[in-house]
This record gives sequence, C-alpha cells and structure tokens, in this order.
Amino acid sequence: MTRILFIAPDYYGFNEVVYNGLTKYSNCEVVNVNSTLPYKYKNFKERVHNFLLKVFNKQNLKIKKKIEHLRNTIHQYDSYDLLIVNRPDTVGDEELALAIRLAKRSVCLFWDSMDKIPSQKKYLTQFDRYFSFDSQDCNHYGFEEVTNFYFAEKHKISDHTWDVALLMTYDNRIHSAIKIFEYFNHNNIKAKAKIFTYKSNPIQEKLPENMEVIHDIIPFRDSYTYYLDSKIILDLAHPNQTGLSFRPFEAMGLEKKLITTNHSIQNFDFFNAANIHIIDNPNFISISNDFLESPYHPILANIQDKYYLKNWIKAIIS
Repeated sequence: MTRILFIAPDYYGFNEVVYNGLTKYSNCEVVNVNSTLPYKYKNFKERVHNFLLKVFNKQNLKIKKKIEHLRNTIHQYDSYDLLIVNRPDTVGDEELALAIRLAKRSVCLFWDSMDKIPSQKKYLTQFDRYFSFDSQDCNHYGFEEVTNFYFAEKHKISDHTWDVALLMTYDNRIHSAIKIFEYFNHNNIKAKAKIFTYKSNPIQEKLPENMEVIHDIIPFRDSYTYYLDSKIILDLAHPNQTGLSFRPFEAMGLEKKLITTNHSIQNFDFFNAANIHIIDNPNFISISNDFLESPYHPILANIQDKYYLKNWIKAIIS
C-alpha cells in the first residue's frame, strides 16, 4: 500500500481535518505527525528533574523528549512514498532532513504567506513541490496555487436566528470588524461575533455588545457549526495575505451568503453578486435589503465540487 507521511502543526485543528481527509480520500496508509505536540510530564518527579536540568545543565527535558517522539514517529517505517509538510519552520532541521530522506517525493504546503511568516523562505529549495493559496507568493516564488477548501456541507435549518456571523482571531482586523458591526447594529441587522484571543493578550478596543470575546480556541472541525443559525458569513481579509481564506469556501459548502473585504474573490468561478457582497471600505458601507433578504442562489454542482476537501486532497497527492 502507498504510504504517506504527513507532518503539520496543530494550527486550530486544521491538521486534523487534513489528516482525516488524507485517510478517507487517498486510499493510502497515512502516518500523522503533530510538529507542535508538547511533551507532558509523566509525574511530578520528572517535572522537578527537568527544572534542575534547566537550572544547572542548561538542558530542557521537554524539548529533548519532543524531538525523540518526532524522530521515533517518522522512523516507524524505513521509507515513504510521499511526504507532505505544512509549516516546515515548526519542524527541527534534523527531523525535517530525516523525513525528506525517507520519502520518494516531498510536498510542502504553505498555509500562511511569506509576508506573514518570513522564516518559511529558508525551505524553498528542499522539497519537490510547493503549494500555496497566496496568489502573490505563487507568482513570486513559482509555487503551485491551490485554494483552501470546505469539508462541511449544507445543514437543514428551519429558521435563522441571525443575519450575519463572524468568527475570528484578535489582530489588526479588529478595527474593521468593529466598524462593520456598528453598521449592522445601526441598520438593525442581527449579527453575532466571537473573537478569540489569549488571556495574555487582552483586547484593548471597546467592542459592541454583540461581539463576544473567547479564550478557548474553537477547533476547525467544529467551527462551521457556529454559522449554522445565520444566513450570512462575514469574512475579513488579512492585509498581508492574498488569496482566499477558508470563510468563502465554508460559505459555499454550507450554501450561505458571504460578506467579505477580499476583492480578489471576484476572480473566482463561483463568484455571484447575489451571494457575495464585497465591502470596499469599512468606513463607507452600504448593503442592500435585497441582498440581506433574498435566498441563496445555488451554484453549479461541478464548480462547488471542485472546492471540496476530496478534490483538494487529490490535487496535493497527484
């Protein structure tokens, strides 16, 4: 049987969704490695032992054990038909070299742009193929462009409690989010939001009451459920990233409308102004009642299927 080694960080659980997709749609045996899995102490004695090592010997048992686990997992087999690595900068150089050496073919996925994570540039000559959803990086570095995907499909909902739903991580997009929600509230558009941030990085801005702060990450496999009782998904583009985030594809799979600040969505074959409203400037927003109240316009099945996880997996392993 064809054997795949998949190495990726635990990035909001994206790795888990891709791993499940690989096992379901590739017809291959898949060895899964979480490159950011922290080592857990076996007992209090081991915790004290590591404290003493760090203080007196400048060693860290947790790092040593993590590297051992990574190497042992990679070395389950003497060879692999395909290596798939997301975020190679989260893998140690020696462990990455080992994985590449054991694989007949190697693929690197960039789920973040070079502008966002410049340290990724270090790995641009080590793999056979490179994939990215960032069109600017694809043009500049010669990567193969692959969009994001959806894996959750339409759910039957008898009634929608909300008009719009937003789920995001706290960053500099918060200013746009606040302005857009102020517009929603002023125009009696029922909207809800959950903004994730670590407790160590509290939100400084004053949020409207319908924007909730959370400190526990909603895993990617479950995040789509937050949108089920809403008619529209709100998508806020990252300023240092081109290409589409997961939101437009989640909206497509769930057959929901989309409000987005990403202008490049107009270049995609699924774009339909009846389903997708683009905000040019958060300071000047105008969304028609017709867009808010009219039903979702289904897109052609062959176009929708193209962006399903199954076909994303096929593109990566082909």
